[in-house]
Amino acid sequence: MTLVRYESADHVATITMDRREKHNALNNALCSELRDAWQRFRDSEDRVAVLASAEEKYFSVGADVADLPVNMWHAVPGLGVELDKPVIAATSGWVVGGAFVLVQMADLCVASETTRFIYPEGKIGTTAGGVSSVMARMPHKIAMEFLLVGEEMSAERAFQIGFVNKVAPKGQHLALAQEMAAKIAGNAPLVVRALKKLAREAMPKGPLETVADVRRLLDEVKDSEDLKEGVKAFSEKRKPRFTGK
Repeated sequence: MTLVRYESADHVATITMDRREKHNALNNALCSELRDAWQRFRDSEDRVAVLASAEEKYFSVGADVADLPVNMWHAVPGLGVELDKPVIAATSGWVVGGAFVLVQMADLCVASETTRFIYPEGKIGTTAGGVSSVMARMPHKIAMEFLLVGEEMSAERAFQIGFVNKVAPKGQHLALAQEMAAKIAGNAPLVVRALKKLAREAMPKGPLETVADVRRLLDEVKDSEDLKEGVKAFSEKRKPRFTGK
């Protein structure tokens, strides 16, 4: 079953979460498909991506407690897959927990007036830690209130503090995000990518971002053909034939 749709038009990728029966709860399958979508975007001719939901009332309810994702960070743009191209989150309805981290790590956000952000992990008793990067994306005391009190934040409040770029009338957030994406896609790609990379380097990193940088490097080694060849060559008592793959 396809839980993530990837559509491309005029160098803009629209990546849509579509697990409507569970309000886009982030389970292992959805996180895996999101990672695949980010890899496809990275390797494609698309210049900007818009992350959206197939339903209006829920962007995502966060981690699926019945199928907790082993590596939720794989689904997060810039963490699971390193990206030099910009990502715009187009949100509506509830944006909960881990889904907030998806939006937090996007470069821009266009929010429907119906959007409600909430990070309730303190009330549930668990956290994956990725939300710590919010400290570079919200004023300190507002971020601490959001994390520790665990109450919802409206789209308008998020706009006031600079977490959201634009607030759209109900039902128009995706069109407005795609309009913004088209403007970016029309700019010089090398400059856009350079500006994103420079901005990323200038922004303070949360602990999980640093860990993700190392994990991406080591996961490439762990999943490589060279590792399989090295083990096989050792067991066969011969010199390995490495290919760099």
